[in-house]
Amino acid sequence: MENELLNYLVKYSEEIRYRILKILEVFGVLFGIFVIFRIQYISLLGHRFMFLFPDPYDNIGAQVLFLLKSHILTANTSLLVLKPVDGVMADFYTCMALALIISMPVIIFEVSKFIDPALKNSEKEMLRSIIIPASLLFFAGAFVGIYFIAPILFRIFTRFDIGVGAQVTIGISSFVSFIFMYTIAFGLSFEIPVFMVGLSRFGIVTADTWKKNWRYAVIGSLIYGMIFSPGVTGFTMVVIAIPMIALYFAGIHFAVNAEKKFEAEEIHSNSADQ
Repeated sequence: MENELLNYLVKYSEEIRYRILKILEVFGVLFGIFVIFRIQYISLLGHRFMFLFPDPYDNIGAQVLFLLKSHILTANTSLLVLKPVDGVMADFYTCMALALIISMPVIIFEVSKFIDPALKNSEKEMLRSIIIPASLLFFAGAFVGIYFIAPILFRIFTRFDIGVGAQVTIGISSFVSFIFMYTIAFGLSFEIPVFMVGLSRFGIVTADTWKKNWRYAVIGSLIYGMIFSPGVTGFTMVVIAIPMIALYFAGIHFAVNAEKKFEAEEIHSNSADQ
């Protein structure tokens, strides 16, 4: 198995390299824009227009970080710079996370193009049809995690901090790590239905198998929540796991429909051949 995998990677190393470079090109351009420029508005003829203005200190990453602080942290919470480079690293991490999130459709597209030659025509059409849903689900998960869940968590944490008589502060590096780990974890967890439908559509895993193994899915969701949970607390672990479990059962429903559609297409194809 190891030799087969090695031979496969060697055989397609040039194609893998090409796809990775395409992804890095988009990621690099976005990262450079977020680091170098800031968003600024100007008024012209009674209308406001947005444009990019060079400013590496108050760049797009810093602007987004300021908005996240205002939206997520409570008014009595202070961000602290504990090391001289903390502000720089927090800004860079924010720009990297933004570039990764926005380039996700490109990542999905390039991965699909890599496996495309090995698929049948019907499988290629199916793969193309899930690129947009997969991208939208990732964005939806990231949005839910950062806009709805994160502020609730910080309000709960703040009440516990105040309850034990502590001053509410957080290091800027810890804040950025918490937010974007949580955001990406939510975004990836929302891909579960697409993953399940794809495997069922290709005939790799049947819908009945998904139904029978729901208990393992619950355990796997909890483990995933534990791994990606900021601070590794039971509460944040469950907050990540619950949407994943709900999405798993939604994936079962869509997998059943995908399987029925696949069977109908097979019957139609066989009838046409006869």
